[in-house]
Amino acid sequence: MRGLLPQLVLRVLAAGLVSVFLGAAWVFWVTADAAREDARITAERVAEAIAARPDFMGLAFGGVAPVPAFRDWQDFPRWTLIAPGICVEFGADERPDHRRCGSYVATDTEPPEWFAFIADRIGLVPAPITLPVRTRYASNAQVTAFADRGVILAGAWERTTDLMRMALGMALGGALLTGLLVARLLSPFQTILSGIERLQGGDFTRRQPRQRVAEFDRLSLALNETAGALQEALDARSELTRRLFTVQESERRALARELHDEFGQCLTATRALATAVAQSGETTAQDGSRIAEISGQMMQSLRGELSRLRPPDLDELGLDAALERLVAGWRGRLPNVRFVLELTGDPDTITDDLALSFYRITQECLTNAIRHGAPSTVRVSLKAGEKIELTVSDDGGVRKDAPDAEGLGLLGIRERVSALGGTFDLSPCQAGMRASVHLSL
Repeated sequence: MRGLLPQLVLRVLAAGLVSVFLGAAWVFWVTADAAREDARITAERVAEAIAARPDFMGLAFGGVAPVPAFRDWQDFPRWTLIAPGICVEFGADERPDHRRCGSYVATDTEPPEWFAFIADRIGLVPAPITLPVRTRYASNAQVTAFADRGVILAGAWERTTDLMRMALGMALGGALLTGLLVARLLSPFQTILSGIERLQGGDFTRRQPRQRVAEFDRLSLALNETAGALQEALDARSELTRRLFTVQESERRALARELHDEFGQCLTATRALATAVAQSGETTAQDGSRIAEISGQMMQSLRGELSRLRPPDLDELGLDAALERLVAGWRGRLPNVRFVLELTGDPDTITDDLALSFYRITQECLTNAIRHGAPSTVRVSLKAGEKIELTVSDDGGVRKDAPDAEGLGLLGIRERVSALGGTFDLSPCQAGMRASVHLSL
C-alpha cells in the first residue's frame, strides 16, 4: 500500500502526461486542418491562373487594377500561388503533365517510423483536392493540389516534440512542486497519527497541539476531545469498579452481621428452650409459643436477607407484580407522597435478566427521587414492546443528583444500561427531574 504523498505525485504526473497526449492530438488536428486548407486555397489559385482570368495578376500581387495580359501559371512566383508543403499537378484526364511544389524550409530531423505510422492511421496528410479547369487549349483539364507527406510529417513532428518537451517539463515540475507542497501540508499528519497511536495504547493524558491548517486543527481538537472523553470514561469505570467492590464488601458485612445477630440469637434461644424442655421432662404451651415466635423471627429475617439478594416477586409473579409491590412498599413508608405506576404492553415478554435490571433501575430511581428531592408525586411508567421505555419522574425540584454512596447510584445505572445496549438520560422536567431508559430488543 503506497503512501498519500507518492500517490498524489504520481496522479499529478499522470495528469501531465494526459495533457501531453491531448496536446499532441491537438497538434495533429491543427496540422491536418492547415494542410487541408492550404491544399484547397492552392488548388483554387492555380485554377484561376490557368483559366487566364483577366484580373488574376492584380489580385495575385496585391494590386487592385485588373491586368488583362495573360501569363503562364508556372511563370508566377511560387509563393503567390502555392502554399509551402503543397504540390500541384495539372493535366487532362488524370494524366498530369505539369507539376510544381511550394517552397519550404527543410529540417534535419526525420520523424520516427512509429510517428509516421500513427500519422498515416489518423489521416494527418489530407486527401488531394481536385478542381476542373477550362482553358483555351483543353476542355477536360484539372488541377490537383496535395500535401507533401514528408513536409507535413516533418512539420508535425517538430511541433509535437516542442510541445511534448514543454508539457513534459511542466508535468514533472508540477509533480515536484505538488510533492513539496503536499509534504509541507501533511507534516502535521505525523503528529496526529502519533496521537492516535497513543490513544490505541491507552494513553489518554497527552493532547494535540494547535495546527495552522484549519482541517488539521479541527482534527486535532476532535482528537483531544476524544482523548478527554476516553479519560473520563476510564475514570468513571475505575470509580464504578471501586464502588462495586465497596458495595459488595458492604453487602457481605451486612449479611454476615444480620446472620450473626438475628440467626445466632434465635438459634441460641431455641437451643436453650429445647435444653430446658429436655431437662424438665415436660412441655408447656408457653415454651411452644416461644419457640414458634423465635422461628417466625428467623423466617422473617431470612426472607428479608433473601429479598436483598434477589426480589422473590420477580421469580414468582413477574416484573409487573414486582414493580407493583415495590411501589406499594413506598406508599406504605411515605403516605404523604403519591406514587403512580403505569404499565403499557406486555411486561412478560421481558427476559429474566432484563426484568431484574429494570427492577433494580426502578428501585434506584425511586430511592434517588426521595433521597435527593421533596416530591409530592412520583410517577413510574414502563412500556414493553419492540422497545422498552422506563421513565421515573417526580416534582421534587430541579437538582443535580450525585451517585448514591451506598448503592449503584446514577453511575451504576448508566453502566448497567450501557451494558444492555440502551440509553439513559436524566434531565429536568417542569418542577422536578425525569430519568429515562430506552432499550431496543
